Amino acid sequence: MVATAEPLADATARAWHLLAAAGSPSARLDAEILVAHAVGRDRSWLAAHPEVTLDQAAQAQLDEWLVRRAAGEPIAYLRGWKEWHGHRLHTDARALIPRPETEIVADLAVVDLAHRLSDGTDALTAWDVGTGSGAVALVLARRFHVALALGRLRLVASDLSSDALELAAENFSADGFDGLVTLVVADLLEPAGRWLPRPDVVVANLPYVPSAQLDGAGSLGFEPSRALDGGPDGLDLIRCLVSTLPETMAAGASAWLEVGLGQAAEVAALAESLGMTVGVHRDLAGIDRAVELRAE
Repeated sequence: MVATAEPLADATARAWHLLAAAGSPSARLDAEILVAHAVGRDRSWLAAHPEVTLDQAAQAQLDEWLVRRAAGEPIAYLRGWKEWHGHRLHTDARALIPRPETEIVADLAVVDLAHRLSDGTDALTAWDVGTGSGAVALVLARRFHVALALGRLRLVASDLSSDALELAAENFSADGFDGLVTLVVADLLEPAGRWLPRPDVVVANLPYVPSAQLDGAGSLGFEPSRALDGGPDGLDLIRCLVSTLPETMAAGASAWLEVGLGQAAEVAALAESLGMTVGVHRDLAGIDRAVELRAE
């Protein structure tokens, strides 16, 4: 690799060509992000200061990142964070990288909870199932931190992976929410109605990628497979969750589930067969992304 001081413009061009040769579909963007990150700046600063040079330590770090990115490792793991829902979230291989499409599920749950709290209802429980990095639970904690502190709302974040919960705990701590979120290693809603209350609002971004789509999946191969693999048609875990909702949710509760392309109709049909009221919400790409379920 390069051994002398290198102008940022040259470093960016070099990184771009290297990643393009490796087959990256976003080679130029990746190059700009990594060069900017190597000097502790953002892309707009990089564009305004092409003459600034990388010192040898920054060059060495950039070269390491380029090798890893060329092998398919996601940018969010290289930088150690992901900008999501207007906030920086710590990310690493312990959990799935939060996607933009998940924001709609978080936003719908916020509206639902706000409506319930405005009615004066106390002692509500919201539950983020499969919390991963804690992204959705953090949105709820930020919006309803006063209700959490006053005991009007209890927020549970659960995951089957203790590693993922450790990452979520780090994110909650970084945002100052220690003690305000109940973290639980659990299989879906298994503790509900036993040693934890039945939830009034459930939010879930469970694995929904069909197994066959993960074969040779490129950068997806760096993320935990059990956070992605939803079985043959992608709906194994979602079916399990929906099937348990009538027994595990509180009376009048609601659930907000993220689903993949073409999956909403089957999830809706299952929920209706169990006596739940169903609504479907599209994301910004026009895809049926969030399935709303309400218990009678």
